[in-house]
Amino acid sequence: MDFFIKFFLIICSINFSFTEYTKLDWSLCGPSDIDFIENSLTPMPMIFPDPVDWKFKAFLKRPIDGPIVSNVTITRSITGITLPIRCYLVNGQWVGSCVYPDLCKSIMYVTNLDSSNCPSNFQSNGVNCECPFNLQSGLIELQDVIQTYSPVFLANSWLINGDYKIKISASDSRGYFFCLNLGFTIKS
Repeated sequence: MDFFIKFFLIICSINFSFTEYTKLDWSLCGPSDIDFIENSLTPMPMIFPDPVDWKFKAFLKRPIDGPIVSNVTITRSITGITLPIRCYLVNGQWVGSCVYPDLCKSIMYVTNLDSSNCPSNFQSNGVNCECPFNLQSGLIELQDVIQTYSPVFLANSWLINGDYKIKISASDSRGYFFCLNLGFTIKS
């Protein structure tokens, strides 16, 4: 019995530290055929299921040719404990740490965008919300309000709380395109 009391006191005295992001953290993790100028999500931390404002500005050094194959690795930290997020099939769509055959389809799935509701600033930048992306080299500026509501996650919204780190390595038919690290916080 004395052992359990000591064990409990030790566990209670551990200082659980964690990072709560106050802005979208992003950095390149290798050479890139895209110069990222701005990539932001507000508010941060994101409050699920509230919408977030997304701003993206980049210079494409070359055209995107065909689907962007992406290797995505996700970890989630809660009160200092970091665990990998596995690849899961949810409603016919793979989510989590997966190799995605077309990053465009994943983005359209998460944002609920398609050609019928494609924002005008996307279209003026050559993004017609149809996959695969067919973008020419040059400056691209996108801005949208992203709805984070998803019936799949709403019932278990407490499961999405945490600090996330995501690594995306992407390539198209021409070869390697970019590697990007992202960090953000979600609360419900």
